[in-house]
Amino acid sequence: MNLEYLSDVELLENFIPKEAAQNILCEYSSIYNVVNCATEKQLKAFKGITAMRAKKILCIKELVSRMQREKQQKLKIVTTPKEAIEYFRFLEDKETEEFWVMMLNTKNAVIGSKCVSIGTLNAALAQPREIFNVAVRHMASSIIVAHNHPSGNCSPSTEDIAVTRNIIKAGRLLNIECLDHVIIGRQKSISLKQEGVI
Repeated sequence: MNLEYLSDVELLENFIPKEAAQNILCEYSSIYNVVNCATEKQLKAFKGITAMRAKKILCIKELVSRMQREKQQKLKIVTTPKEAIEYFRFLEDKETEEFWVMMLNTKNAVIGSKCVSIGTLNAALAQPREIFNVAVRHMASSIIVAHNHPSGNCSPSTEDIAVTRNIIKAGRLLNIECLDHVIIGRQKSISLKQEGVI
């Protein structure tokens, strides 16, 4: 069977009843929105969607997220804002803000990355001590930080800029340069360095 020719309803029918699939797609417009935007509570509000069926859809979301993350983390060298944004692309569909730090060695090869803060719908505060605790333990030469804006608006807030400047200052004291801060959104992502903000 060539699955690419199945309609959205036919695809969802493999996980939930046809009527429920039709109703959910009518409400959310596309599979993308169903998988990435609907919460468990919202899914279970539809007739025919049990807790187990809602869990199946949420598992699809987690599978896609992990695949995207693994794909991006295979990028070994990061030297441009575009590459940094691509690395953190897996954050674009997160429902709450997450603040991540990427550690690099002297040749800008990625040593690793770690989430240092998870916030509410629109706030993920990260302190320099949390960021550099991770960076020092990994013996990083430099870092790139990133967080997502679930709202879709990637314009940096006053707080985003202030936090970034504090990170840069702390990095100078530890001789670990903060190369950039990228903000990831569903439609657009930006680099604060490229924007001339830092």
